[in-house]
Amino acid sequence: MQSNETVATKAVYHWSLFKDQDELSSLIQGGDSEFIQRERGTFQGDFTFVGLDTGTVQFGYIKLPYIGKGVSRVNRAGFLIRLDLRGEWIWRGRDMERRSIVYLAPNAEYQDISPGDSSWAFLSFDWKPLERALGAFTGTDFPMAPQGCRLFLPEEDSFETLRRRLKAVQSAVRTDPSLLQERGARHGIEESVLSVLALALGSATQIRPVNYSVSARLRVLKQVEACLEARRGETVYLADLCAVTGVSERTLRTVFQENYGMSPVQYLRLRRLHQVRRALRRADSHLNTVQSVANRFGMW
Repeated sequence: MQSNETVATKAVYHWSLFKDQDELSSLIQGGDSEFIQRERGTFQGDFTFVGLDTGTVQFGYIKLPYIGKGVSRVNRAGFLIRLDLRGEWIWRGRDMERRSIVYLAPNAEYQDISPGDSSWAFLSFDWKPLERALGAFTGTDFPMAPQGCRLFLPEEDSFETLRRRLKAVQSAVRTDPSLLQERGARHGIEESVLSVLALALGSATQIRPVNYSVSARLRVLKQVEACLEARRGETVYLADLCAVTGVSERTLRTVFQENYGMSPVQYLRLRRLHQVRRALRRADSHLNTVQSVANRFGMW
């Protein structure tokens, strides 16, 4: 896990392969993140970080399907965009169009269910250059909400222009990272990304604010998440969650199916496997056995 209150704006480039969820979380800058794989196999892929003058662009490719959760930790506007998506993408229990853009204000929480072999880009920019670009390319004031999330659905052409531009930037800096050391080139990259982002947002329908606090079902989900966080490293059963939330197993099944795409029992089992794997990676082999670590998490 990595939590950055600010992300350096100096020119930075980093590319890395990863073979573990925690490794990917440590690479992502500007927030706390957690990934839980939904299929067997090695959680692998690659990650690219590009630092610009007033923002960053981060790219990721993940081979296995996964549940992703996290919180934005920078005082910037953040945007999650899917570059290649094969299969169903679910954001907080909602089926998403491939061309959706998710806006995250500082401290906004995110959670999604993603298919395997999918890639994404996360953009974060300071407020002034972003709003200046939006004003220049939309011709109107376009202030971004200071809190929470928003979902935007751009026109297909505008989204494709943005998607292709981001992939071109990723390819260019991978081929020649020294581009980021040239002030003119670095500035050109940033203005290029800001311009197509502004065009896409300007063409978009603002679907709705993502405010889940008024939803009884999502209130239950927050209680579940708080319980799991408080009991991290402990075995948690379905009966425990029913007691904490005060709802029936049927309601819990509905909440989990909407938000995680699986039953509570499946999710808790997946969570325990995730915890066992993490604990095994950190355990002293002279003091712990696989069985003793598994027993600790209620897996016999």
